[in-house]
Amino acid sequence: MHIARHSFGNISGNKIPIQMLQKLYRHSWVTTTVLYQSNFIQEDMDDALDKVVEF
Repeated sequence: MHIARHSFGNISGNKIPIQMLQKLYRHSWVTTTVLYQSNFIQEDMDDALDKVVEF
């Protein structure tokens, strides 16, 4: 389950409203969801990597 949640967090990125993610993760506080999801939203790193490996 833990790996599945991380995979989901990575795939969902910033595509799902934070309030819905809070419900899906079953977090009590939205701030917990924001902090958790911030681990997966790394568009600037993805863009930099894409420039190097040309995906």
